[in-house]
Amino acid sequence: MSEIMNLATVLAYFLVFLIGLYHCFNEARHAWITRTNTGLTIFERRAYILKAGLALTLALLAIGGLLQAIAGA
Repeated sequence: MSEIMNLATVLAYFLVFLIGLYHCFNEARHAWITRTNTGLTIFERRAYILKAGLALTLALLAIGGLLQAIAGA
């Protein structure tokens, strides 16, 4: 029973990780699309570019952390 619970826990954590990764990429995509809206000030455009860049960076760092965890580092 313990092995099944361990497997279920690992799968649950991995599912939450994948959901978070999806939302990071989705947020970056929406921010990148929104920056081209007309009527935005230059400061709002820069904010959306920064938001897209940070969300993308967070997602890429999360993938890097996952790869390190797989390697056992």
